[in-house]
Order: sequence, then structure tokens, then C-alpha cells
Amino acid sequence: MTTAEYEKTFIERIHDQGIAEGEAKGKAEGKAEGKAEAVLKLLDARGLAPTSEQRRQVASSTDTAQLDLWFDRAITASTAAEVFAD
Repeated sequence: MTTAEYEKTFIERIHDQGIAEGEAKGKAEGKAEGKAEAVLKLLDARGLAPTSEQRRQVASSTDTAQLDLWFDRAITASTAAEVFAD
């Protein structure tokens, strides 16, 4: 293998790795966004009236475990404050 061939192969691997990492990041962001929408929809459907700050907190979260916790709490909570209590 010549140096030029090796360099091309190396560059292709780096490029492919970057694409794979970008796709994984995009999937994770999409998953978090979907969970955030579900939390807000459930809060609204149950009439729990989250504050604008609580809505912002949910919408900006990328922590899927936290979003799952909020969703689970929203199923049975009596108030929005109960959902976000830590």
C-alpha cells in the first residue's frame, strides 16, 4: 500500500466515524425531543398547567432518564409541582 492510499483510507475512516457520531447524536436529540413533547402533552391533557419555566425546563432537557421520570410522575401527580419536585 502506498502512502497516498494509506492516507486516503485513514481520511475515509475519520470521515465515516464523524458521520456515525453525528447520526448517533441526532438520534439521541430526536429521542429526547420526542420524550419532552410527550411530557408536556401529558401535563396539558391532565390539566396540570406547568409554568412557563417548567415548560422551558422540559423542552430544553436532553436527559432521557429525567424526561422518563417526569413522564412517570405526570401520570399520577396532582400538580405540576409534584412532577418536578426533586
